[in-house]
Amino acid sequence: MRASHMVSTTGKADPLDAISWYTWETEETDAGWLLIYVDVLSVILAMLVVLLGQMAVQHLPPLEDENGLATSTLEPPVMAEPVEFRQPQAMIEPQQEAVESVTAEDRLVSAIETRFQGEVKIVQREQGISLEIADVILFNSGKAKLLPEAQPVLSRLAKTLQEIGDANISVEGHTDDRPIMGGRFQSNWELAAARANAVTRFLLNQGFSTKRLRSVSYADAHPAADNSNPAGRAENRRVNLRVEFL
Repeated sequence: MRASHMVSTTGKADPLDAISWYTWETEETDAGWLLIYVDVLSVILAMLVVLLGQMAVQHLPPLEDENGLATSTLEPPVMAEPVEFRQPQAMIEPQQEAVESVTAEDRLVSAIETRFQGEVKIVQREQGISLEIADVILFNSGKAKLLPEAQPVLSRLAKTLQEIGDANISVEGHTDDRPIMGGRFQSNWELAAARANAVTRFLLNQGFSTKRLRSVSYADAHPAADNSNPAGRAENRRVNLRVEFL
């Protein structure tokens, strides 16, 4: 703006001119540049907002990473193994132990009780068992020759022993305490030995090994009952098979 001096057209000085002779003139200017300036600032501001938004998004962890961080604090997943149908171990082991606990002696006792029904008596020993056969089944009084009816009993007994397994067998001859009065044998020792030998010979013919058999005479040295009565003496006249499985 600039100041201008105003003069009256009449040539005379106007009193009002003395007061308002000085006025301001306004220069006409182009204001379009201001609008352009505002537009540029708006664009710059918008660009800054977009850039700041992109930077904020870049610094945020992706959703997968967040899930990864969340699962990393948990225990690792357990891979499922193929299902195999098996009998539970707790059920198998007792069965195996039960099978192992059944010894050869136990099986022999069970077989004797089932098959012979009193013909053969079972006597438990510290080592092995003893199978007791009364002499009335095997021999005539004072004799050492096997009776015909004794052979089927001994055959079944030999087969039963072979089914159970290899064993050392001691064939023991026993008598009562009455002395021998004449005849073939001079004493109970010879009679008991002859009877034990007869049974041993029969087992050899059934296929038993000579290394696993022996014949022993005890005469009246190991009575099983009282010799003072007939029943006790009859019980003492016997042949025992002492069996010890390998």
